[in-house]
Amino acid sequence: MKEKVAFERLGEPMSFLIPIKSAILIFPVLAILLSLPFLIVQYHRYGGIIAWRSIVIFTFIFYLLCAYFLIILPLPSIQEVRHLTTQRYNLIPFTALREFISTTYFNLMRPQTWIPAVKQPGFIQPFFNIILTIPFGVYLRYYFKQPIRKIILYGFGLSLFFELTQLSGLYGIYPRPYRLFDVDDLILNTFGAFVGGLITPFLVKAFPTREQIDRRSYDQGHKVTVLRRLVALIFDYLVVGTIVGIFLSLVGLDKLTENAYFSYFISTLIIFIIIPVLTGGQTIGKKVVKIRITQKSGKPAGIGQLIWRQLLIYDGALPILWGFNYMFVEVFSKMHQSQINIFLLGMLGLLTVFLGLNFIWGIGFKHGYFFYDSWANTTQISEIKQPQG
Repeated sequence: MKEKVAFERLGEPMSFLIPIKSAILIFPVLAILLSLPFLIVQYHRYGGIIAWRSIVIFTFIFYLLCAYFLIILPLPSIQEVRHLTTQRYNLIPFTALREFISTTYFNLMRPQTWIPAVKQPGFIQPFFNIILTIPFGVYLRYYFKQPIRKIILYGFGLSLFFELTQLSGLYGIYPRPYRLFDVDDLILNTFGAFVGGLITPFLVKAFPTREQIDRRSYDQGHKVTVLRRLVALIFDYLVVGTIVGIFLSLVGLDKLTENAYFSYFISTLIIFIIIPVLTGGQTIGKKVVKIRITQKSGKPAGIGQLIWRQLLIYDGALPILWGFNYMFVEVFSKMHQSQINIFLLGMLGLLTVFLGLNFIWGIGFKHGYFFYDSWANTTQISEIKQPQG
């Protein structure tokens, strides 16, 4: 017999709102954390991102989060679990079927018993376990293009993960399981994934196929969008910058990099000047998202062009913005209103206005072509090649 707490939970439909609400609250944070890896993978593989792929991937993540919370929430107190004496596991297959027959009003020959029977816990519990993994099978077949045999295998794996989570007392947080490990749940969850795989062709006819999604992504892959360049920049700062910092520390230069300005100069020199010169126009981030700095004609950019372009950005534009912010605080917040400070604020303000207008102009009319590329006679190209056939 299942634990009483499980029946009570399934008998109160409003209790399902607890896991769903929890997933809704946590999903935005999870989505933000996964956005950069998602963008990196998509740009590296396809060079472009379409909205429908993002919707499919993130709704799949949201579904998995909801499913996980549905099998662990609501959480009882540790004290309550410590005093539980209920059964920890059931290893006898088809116990749920026998309970359904013995505890419900169902009689196959009497249709008037069918509706009352489906309202009984003996039906609701198994039915819930089937419904839980039907979307899993749909996603696997629709987007991940998995055959039915693998959907069955993955469905079993997902169910086993859920059951072991319950058996372990939520990975040892609780002194014993507060939900039943049930072999019937493995069977029903696996069957649910199988059903999801079977019905997928009938459900997704109104949606683009995976092949169409990929083709549209490749079609966009020849464009070097501002977002794609921003992803490369963030990758360089977060990943490559961290590696550079660790390297400098290992060679004994960590003391020198304690100065913020010197640290910025060294990191910029290595990440945005030396590496692009050595690789012929690519930072590590640009290589990851498959874009390259070249001449406007498409020929490889010269060393002088690369150095000049990168200096204009990282030792020109960015320091100007930081300097304007610093002087603005000095003059209007700290009230250090000396003539030299006001003069510097005015000069940096004019340069900041220029950068702002150039950014707006580049985004709105030049498709991301900014002053530094114009002055260095460079551009950025995509290295994505659409597969033949």
